Amino acid sequence: MKLKNITAILFVLIFFSAALVSCRKDDSKKEFGFSKIFMPQAIVKSGGIDNNYPVPSGTDTSTYNYFVDKANNKLRIILGTSLSGPESGAYSVDITVNTDTVQKLLSNGTLNPSLYLAMPVAMYTLPAKLDVAQGSKAGTFQLSLDITQLKSAAYVGKFLVLAVKIANPTQYEINSGLSTTIVMVDVNKLVIGAAVNITNYLKNPGGPFVANGFMSGSTRWGNLKDWTANAAAKSHGGFGGFNSDNSGTMDMECGWGSAQILNGKIYQTITLPAGTYAFDLSGGSWSGGELFSKDPLYEVMAPNLDSLPDFNNIVGNAAIVYQALAKTQPLLNFSLTATTKVTLGVVVNYIQTEQGFKSKQVLLYSYPNHL
Repeated sequence: MKLKNITAILFVLIFFSAALVSCRKDDSKKEFGFSKIFMPQAIVKSGGIDNNYPVPSGTDTSTYNYFVDKANNKLRIILGTSLSGPESGAYSVDITVNTDTVQKLLSNGTLNPSLYLAMPVAMYTLPAKLDVAQGSKAGTFQLSLDITQLKSAAYVGKFLVLAVKIANPTQYEINSGLSTTIVMVDVNKLVIGAAVNITNYLKNPGGPFVANGFMSGSTRWGNLKDWTANAAAKSHGGFGGFNSDNSGTMDMECGWGSAQILNGKIYQTITLPAGTYAFDLSGGSWSGGELFSKDPLYEVMAPNLDSLPDFNNIVGNAAIVYQALAKTQPLLNFSLTATTKVTLGVVVNYIQTEQGFKSKQVLLYSYPNHL
């Protein structure tokens, strides 16, 4: 009888031990932590350093954080929410814009106001609310930008900043540190796209430049091989465009014993296929060259011409693309709708003394992936 009772007790102990082990195994599979709603974009790019979310990001269309809606001329930036912890119930959040955050970043110098601008209200649209279904935990919504406005000349070379915030959850709490995503749109990278160096279209692009003949008795002043310099640019005894400084630069300067350069031109004519381009007279930077002009000078692209217009026919000329050359923005951007003969170069009108420019090289880029 005692043996039967002991056997029964052992059976019960084994049963409950097995049940306890089983429960422990199930517990180990459970999610722990607090269920809070957050914006993944507030942390995914910075790793927790800040809430900045650069657009574009990724290396190809499978990893871009936006897509282009050509039918509606919109750029759709992908944003969203997620729910941490063990819960997976349905929830909703309001979507708002926090203008104070952006203004603070600009006013306190965290963002350089000459480079970063608050995104204009008229440029974007956002949904007012995001609903996430039971069991989904995460949801997405779109920040939509008007492409025409994005292409405005006022935003060339700028970053447009918008702080997108989630608030007022129908259930759960919001992770306050990850409730705001600071969207930073790099306008040039979106509108123009990644640059492809196609300087090989140009002959004698520099780095260093090669001369084709020198002024009598001089090894400094000469003519540029494969480039055309007009008579005004040849201000050193009938030679000009080449300077032997820094192993060979493109050059126009007056003063220090040299004459004024009135309507001076240096240019080269090539043929380019349809596309979007940029011509850079600075060679990527003025390091190794120099820009010390007092009077205006212009980078020019003249389509279907074998030379450049005169200086007094540059400004307001709708038949060409031009830009006053400056240290801060040396890229001359232009587009072609068909294969076109173009003349690229520089036009100056040096009246004041002791001024000019020296370029170590010129660069030509194409932008095959652009809006």
